[in-house]
Amino acid sequence: MRFHSSFYCLFIIVLIFSIDARLIPLQREINEPLIIDVLSTNNNLNIPVISTNNRALQRQKESGTPSSTGPVANTTVCYPIVGCFDNNEPFNNAALEVPQSPEFINTGFLLFTQEAPTNPEIFSYDANDESIMKSSINPSRWLRIIVHGFQNNRESVWIAKLKTELLKLKNDEKSDVIVVDWGGGAKFPFYANAVANTRLVGKLIGLFLKKLHKLKGISYDKIHCIGHSLGAHTCGFTSNTVDNQLARISGLDPAGPFFSGKKIVVRLDKDDAKFVDVIHSNTEIALGLGLGITDESGDIDFYANGGQSQPGCPSIGALLGGVLGGQSEAAYEQASCSHGRAHGYFIESINSECPYTAFPCHDYNSFMDGKCLVCPISGCAQMGFYSIYSLGRGKMYLATKSNSPFCGYHYFVELVLDRDMAKTRGEIYVAIYSDYELLANVSVTERGNDDIKAGDIFRHVFSYHTDLGKVDYAVIYFQKKILAFGWGGPAANEIVVSRLRLKSLEDTVVLSGRCDASTKVAAYTSEPLLLNRFDCQD
Repeated sequence: MRFHSSFYCLFIIVLIFSIDARLIPLQREINEPLIIDVLSTNNNLNIPVISTNNRALQRQKESGTPSSTGPVANTTVCYPIVGCFDNNEPFNNAALEVPQSPEFINTGFLLFTQEAPTNPEIFSYDANDESIMKSSINPSRWLRIIVHGFQNNRESVWIAKLKTELLKLKNDEKSDVIVVDWGGGAKFPFYANAVANTRLVGKLIGLFLKKLHKLKGISYDKIHCIGHSLGAHTCGFTSNTVDNQLARISGLDPAGPFFSGKKIVVRLDKDDAKFVDVIHSNTEIALGLGLGITDESGDIDFYANGGQSQPGCPSIGALLGGVLGGQSEAAYEQASCSHGRAHGYFIESINSECPYTAFPCHDYNSFMDGKCLVCPISGCAQMGFYSIYSLGRGKMYLATKSNSPFCGYHYFVELVLDRDMAKTRGEIYVAIYSDYELLANVSVTERGNDDIKAGDIFRHVFSYHTDLGKVDYAVIYFQKKILAFGWGGPAANEIVVSRLRLKSLEDTVVLSGRCDASTKVAAYTSEPLLLNRFDCQD
């Protein structure tokens, strides 16, 4: 048994290292300038200086001999205009990699406006003053900056969707959009390089914003940086460059590998802008490892469906199958499903009437058990674009649907068993119907072989895409579980339900079944229960 457990743990670790993060840098880019420092003088001359710790690497490159040592500690690189970067503590989090050169990363800035939503004006971080002065950027509008993550670029599908929704905004939210393309420095499988490059790309964006502020009069109070994965941390470095004056940063599942548990100076943090909201959607694939970060990183941290993984995305079993079958790229896509839901939720929130209401709670299990159903005086929060207008702060939880539209209204099911019922085991389902149409079907037990005892109270929160309105009845189904060799003792062939309640979390509607009689549900059968607008607890 110990062997199988150890093998499983090892296999999971191999899986994590095989997909999105690709934590181990496989090789070095040939033209990566790790051996040159640049000293800028007052007369703007750029004098190349060889770093002491890089001389051996330089000799190897000049002679054509490949390096067998890899990145070296205490390394510093400097580039014209953007300055110097080292890999000393705490910036040793990228497997000792330092940022690649601006020329290698080749960051582009694509400006989209409502007047030209498909024909961008393109700039570089060192754009000349005249081109910026002639740009179509309107300082009276919000400037929304989109920053992608690992293995993405300007062509990534979600970026076009986000840009389109942002350009639909009106009145006080009317916006211009800049898409930052740093795909040259975020290529698969060089994840460690991409982590290091977030510092330089963030600096490039910040320098560009300084020019816009100076030449176009754009206020930092109207700049909103939206970053996914590594892009979220890049937004943090961007705001650091302008003394954390950005109005807002939205972190969409900020990258976890090489950032989790690190000092806040190397990752997104609530002090990086005047308001920081974060959506967590993939904090764990297995063994506590995920593509997104678990750490609270904003003024409000939304843990959608608990934040670990998202409904409708592949299970760990599917990911294992992909790796076992030699389909590591397919496994990457599957693992990215939950990771990418963060930008799916944010995009949907911009112009949706569904509120994406989230509730403050100690943890996700407490939320799903119905222990955090009321917004306190401090308030709940609205996940996504409009979170900045929420009263609530801190950790927030919500449930979503498994497919688009993901936003749903929250409902709380409470099923109470009779105190004189015999003990059994299995799973209990509650299906909700309106005019004979199935609206939702949820399991109120945690597992298929739960012990079910007299007086047990089962609670479960679920999400539905619209207000339930008039609900007619519920159907309760009991699937009994029989253990091999009679383990666990005898189990009754029925459950007895004394109360069923359905409560809307977004309003005060409460529906209940009969309060004066119990309902028996035999194993492998179902029983209907009419629901009426009153509360058995009153």
